[in-house]
This record gives sequence, structure tokens and C-alpha cells, in this order.
Amino acid sequence: AAAAAAAALGAVLESESEAEEEHAFFFSYGCIVFWGFSEEDEESITAQAKTNFALQPLAHDEVDDFDFAYVMRGTTRPALHKDVIQLSTREATEKLAVSFALAQSAKLGVFERTIEKTIAETREIPERMARTGKISLKRRDITRRLGQLFVDRAGINLHSDILEDPDFFWEDDEYLSVYQRVAKYLEVERRVEVLNKRLDLIKELFDMLASELHTSHSNTLEWIVIILIVVEVLFQVLELFALDGGGGGLFGHP
Repeated sequence: AAAAAAAALGAVLESESEAEEEHAFFFSYGCIVFWGFSEEDEESITAQAKTNFALQPLAHDEVDDFDFAYVMRGTTRPALHKDVIQLSTREATEKLAVSFALAQSAKLGVFERTIEKTIAETREIPERMARTGKISLKRRDITRRLGQLFVDRAGINLHSDILEDPDFFWEDDEYLSVYQRVAKYLEVERRVEVLNKRLDLIKELFDMLASELHTSHSNTLEWIVIILIVVEVLFQVLELFALDGGGGGLFGHP
């Protein structure tokens, strides 16, 4: 996983004497979805996962909390309504279908936070250019930021499990509609589109900065070449004067 993010679910069951069923689903892109665990158990399991399996874990987890309840099959369509997940069965497969959408939403939250930070860091660049007419960033800084934008976009668009229906539903589509309704409620598709548009705007800014620096660098090289030519001409003139020094002048005596 590129990062460790947790989507934690609190348990709100109907008035029953049965013990709560605990489930935890782990996703390859760094998300864990808990069902029915205590907060202490969630933190313990997350800490173990980050220590033993996570690559580049986040300093602060992205946590989404929802309640869930069981409803009688046929009385309503299982879905996420007013931040309460309604389940029609106690099957782990139904919880997994919901968990796919919750994990996608949590991962998108990590990307959104990263992009918001980038926007905040770059907001003053065009404002400063408008005031001073100068670019304060060096070529290396611009190249580094363009590279990071590519990494962020690749992280969003190369995770097929975030952008499309998970492959799990190719083999078992019984609860595909449940997943789709939860994903729609969490606006997963729209949020991906917004992220890509924001990345496009930031990339356009840095492409413009890179172009300006390239033009400035080219102009500097042209002036260097001109100065070298002028120096070379001066040396040639001085050499001619030196060679003609004993002959009475540059053009000689009549």
C-alpha cells in the first residue's frame, strides 16, 4: 500500500441479545474497514498493520465514521442513508460490498487532502508573478513539483479499484447494487473528476512556469553567445593592431 488510511465503522445494532459480529476488511491501497470493533481494538489492529505491512504510512489517518443497523429484508433497499448503513443480512459479503465503497472514499480523502495542500502552497506563485513579474522558483523545484503531480495523478487513476467497480464483483455480483448505491452516496466518481480537474490546473501553472524558465534560460544563453562573439571580435582587432604596430599604423605608410 502506498499509504495507510483507516475507515472506521461504529456499530449500532437493533435491540438484540446476540453478540456483535466483528469484521475487518483490508485493502491493498492502504485502507481498513472495521465493523463492530471497539475503538481500542481498531487502533490496535491499525497500528499492527501500519508497522508490519504499510509502506509510507500517513502521519495522521483518514478516518470516516458511520453507524450501521440491520433491517428486515424486503422492507427497504440496503443502502447508506443519512450516514447510517442499512444492511439486510448478517453476511460478510454484504459488508464487504459496502466496505469497497467506504475504502474508496477514505483513499480519495487522502488524495483530496494532499491536493488541497499543494494548492495552498502554489496559490501565491501567480499572485507574486503578477506583482513582481518574476518567477521565484528554480527549475529543479518546478521539475520536482511536476513529478509529484504525476505521482498524485497516477495514484488516483492507476488504482482501478478506486475508479471502477472492484474485480470482486465479476465473480460475485449479488451485492453489486449495494456497492454502487453507497459509492454514489459518497460521490466517489464526482470526487475523482474534481481531483483530476484540480491537478490539471496545477499542472498548467507549472508547465507555464517551466516554459518561462526555459525562455529565460534561452535568452541568457543567447546573450552569452553574443558577448563571447563581441569579445572574440575585440581580441581579433587587438591582434591586428599588435601585428601592425611596426608598420606605421593599421593601414601602413603610403
